[in-house]
Amino acid sequence: MDKKFLPLIISTAAASFMVNLDTYIINVSIPAIANDLNVSKADISWVIMSYNLMVVSLLLICGKLADRIGLKKLFVSGFVIFTASSLFCALSQNLSQLIISRIVQGFGASILYAMPQAMIGKFMPKEERGKGFGYSASAAALGIMLGSPISGLLTGLLSWHWIFLINVPLGIAIIALILSNNSLVESKIKLSKENFDLTGSFLSFFAILGLTFWLNRLNSVGFMNPAMTSILIVSLFLLIYFIYHCQKNSNALLDLNLLKNKYFSCANSAMFLISGFLAGNNFIMPFYLSEIKHLSEFKIGLLFIIYSASYMTFSLIYGKISKKYLPAKVSFLASFASVLSIIFFIVNIHNSNLVYTVMFFVLLGLSFSFFITSNNNYIMQQAKNNNEGAVAGLHRMTGRFGMLFGVVILEFLFSYGQKNDLNGFILSYCGGCVICLFATIFSYICINKQKNRT
Repeated sequence: MDKKFLPLIISTAAASFMVNLDTYIINVSIPAIANDLNVSKADISWVIMSYNLMVVSLLLICGKLADRIGLKKLFVSGFVIFTASSLFCALSQNLSQLIISRIVQGFGASILYAMPQAMIGKFMPKEERGKGFGYSASAAALGIMLGSPISGLLTGLLSWHWIFLINVPLGIAIIALILSNNSLVESKIKLSKENFDLTGSFLSFFAILGLTFWLNRLNSVGFMNPAMTSILIVSLFLLIYFIYHCQKNSNALLDLNLLKNKYFSCANSAMFLISGFLAGNNFIMPFYLSEIKHLSEFKIGLLFIIYSASYMTFSLIYGKISKKYLPAKVSFLASFASVLSIIFFIVNIHNSNLVYTVMFFVLLGLSFSFFITSNNNYIMQQAKNNNEGAVAGLHRMTGRFGMLFGVVILEFLFSYGQKNDLNGFILSYCGGCVICLFATIFSYICINKQKNRT
């Protein structure tokens, strides 16, 4: 790989690392924050919720904005916002200050979540993108793996403020690296005489915000809750009107022609489904390990570290071999491997030997890492006419919605099937198997287009 791409690799990997680290680093420290600020569990939950809501709700807007002002400019702005807001989070003296700081941090995180995919797709040549996506995915897994341990260590030895302060020096270093890199040169962007689509931004933001909140709270408050039903109805109305608005405006926030592309839609659908099972498995598996395998929290954590480590390793391997294989074919094989992995787990779910569970974690790390990196690669090949930001924003948002969907579906199946200790788990993973099977079908459809191109 050409050394001129090294700053790009480092900065995009750092963005993926920091966003995922901050998603998971907060969880262990929440009790300490609640005690220090003297607030209830219900109130402190907004520290997590506000961040996640902003990340998802702004992805479309950030993607379109990047194509308008330039990916590099927005990427740097994302680091500035994220780093500054991390400092304000650390300095917060009450819950209101912390939530406001987390909202701003979520804005910066939304930029950093979308931009690595767009930056790699725009600045790296087609034959080298696989390596870029491999490093980015590996860094994301590292952030997930280290989030909880770092949180416990910093909160226990110092205070919860330090879980935010650690972002500051890293953020400053990456900003300096990007600004000093002259290889990230974009062609001069011709701004449209039409204004930025503020109406579409308003509609999409509140529609996605409402739907995200509804999915987050659905299983805890119930579908028939009047307030939740009202939020769903209003959000769906805003979403429908947003789509109508995009049909009538040439400069709309979302280019509906992307969705009319069968192969783009199939690849996006596959990501939605795989992300759904990934998040659902992360939710259900700890209960299985605790209630069926009777493992301690420490041992459960170690097993998830095995998964993250395997995901990191196989992501790097994909980067090494990505030149040799079509991304669509790798996505298909990886999604099919996830189906086989789940079947393997279901067949051995009664087995008391922990080796089978460890093998399942490694197999999932293999299939998910190869799928996500190759799917990202394939999606960015569909970008054209300087719309890398919009493509990445839509793709990232699809994945995040898939995660919410997966947790809701697998939690529902788990609760429905819980007539004895294992029925709920078996039903959940059967549902997960069906989800990944549909992802495999969507991935297979994409192969034909890449064969025709080559």
